[in-house]
Amino acid sequence: LRPERIRWSSEDKQYSLAVFNQPHPKDIIQGRLGNCWLIAALSLIAEVPQILYKVMITKQYNPAGLYRVRLCNQGIWQVVTIDDMLPVSTSNSLVFSRSKKKQLFAPLIEKALAKMHGSYMALKSGRCDEGLQTLTGEPCEVLFLRSSDPEKKPDLNQIWASILESRAKGYLMTCPCSNKRFSEQIFSRMGLESDHAYSILDARQVNSQRLVRLRNPWGEKEWKGALTENWTKWPKTIKHKFIPSSANDGVFWMPWEQMPSFFSSVTICKVNANWHEARKRGQFSDFSSTITSAYGLDCPYGAELEIEVFNAGDGNYYNRLKDPDVDLFLILLSSNGYCRAYKHDVDYYITLSTTVPPGRYIILAGSMSVVNYLVYPAFNLVVHGSQPFVVHDQPSSYELAADAFHAVAFRANNRQDMGGGVSILTFDDNGNFGLVCENKSNRTVRLSSNFQGSKNVLSSRHAFQMIDTIPAKTQQLIAIFTRKMFSNDVQIAYQASGELLDPDHYIRARNNPLIPPQALGLHILRPVY
Repeated sequence: LRPERIRWSSEDKQYSLAVFNQPHPKDIIQGRLGNCWLIAALSLIAEVPQILYKVMITKQYNPAGLYRVRLCNQGIWQVVTIDDMLPVSTSNSLVFSRSKKKQLFAPLIEKALAKMHGSYMALKSGRCDEGLQTLTGEPCEVLFLRSSDPEKKPDLNQIWASILESRAKGYLMTCPCSNKRFSEQIFSRMGLESDHAYSILDARQVNSQRLVRLRNPWGEKEWKGALTENWTKWPKTIKHKFIPSSANDGVFWMPWEQMPSFFSSVTICKVNANWHEARKRGQFSDFSSTITSAYGLDCPYGAELEIEVFNAGDGNYYNRLKDPDVDLFLILLSSNGYCRAYKHDVDYYITLSTTVPPGRYIILAGSMSVVNYLVYPAFNLVVHGSQPFVVHDQPSSYELAADAFHAVAFRANNRQDMGGGVSILTFDDNGNFGLVCENKSNRTVRLSSNFQGSKNVLSSRHAFQMIDTIPAKTQQLIAIFTRKMFSNDVQIAYQASGELLDPDHYIRARNNPLIPPQALGLHILRPVY
């Protein structure tokens, strides 16, 4: 139905229809659609009207029923035009999201996003960072509060410091409520909803007490543990400052120390009105000829940089309702070839955060899917900087790929000396692993490498057992192993041995198996300086 025929609540009847009527986070209520990832993000930007107003291009109620909405789709801004026919129940009330006081912004934004993705059902389930990216177009950082790997246990003190700093800067934050070790009954007993996104409204530290203020986008159901209104152990110095509202509006305080038990991560959206930005579209090439995903970056004043690359491929390789199955990598090189920063993950986007001094740099974006699956996804590159900068296309020869990954290996500084001037260097990021053989000797080396004990990875050589002969004073990227399944853990197991050969008989390079043509630029021999 159109808005004038919709049945509004008794509290709302006193208001006139409007796109905005002094919007507040508590005005936004999630409906029957499981899109709390969007509603939590929408509730957050309702606290920052200048961001919310940018989303709705049509800011006044339009009796003709035509509205334009501005959304960021995989890093690229898109204007969506919709009418105001909104889904209702048999009682003529809104089925999906609604805004109190007869405001239309929430159901209109939700409808525009449904149109962008094909249907309302396409919005079912999602991630907090996607909601914030869609509404703000700003870079996001995800901080994990737990890890299944005891060697990668997150530093919760550092994360707390990041939360306080982000709150001071006015950044937006959300967190998904999830823990597979707990049943839904445990979550319910604590007043929480599992597999549900919450907004972080505030974070405070009073003496040794760390407090986080959260909001359930449903506008109801609150935390029942420590720091509730009726909690008997409230420190007197804190309660008079932070006593919760008596209304059951879904807003509550909870101790930071209990957050990791019930929430899996914190997403920080780095909204900054002073960002300088650039957005580029492209399509990944393989590594057999000119690389089309290399860009020059000129930073005359230096800058804090947030570099993102999004997989913008077709529905076969990007579907927001499924785990991503294509990897993405970003490498930032100085003009002298040194690796300033590196990121590699299997996801629909990745972010590289770094700070650089004044100078010229090269951004290399890529995906090993061009080798592993022979697919060439479209991509969107987004760069935000604290100071003015220029990004320009810089198509490069395929040797750039080998030089870039050699620089990554050198920066990682995981070196194993095999004797005689031969070393192997390894690097890894989020289960994506590479091995380089560096031969500084005056003889050819035969390197035998065996990765057959590795699990949930794909090899850029299309093999897990390789024998390569590497001439004197050269180096070679032997293989890159990329995570295969997003949701499964990776195991890298390998053995490597080298043999210096008679220089009178072994001079030329040989590779067994042969290097796939599309990976030639990755594994080409490069000189050792």
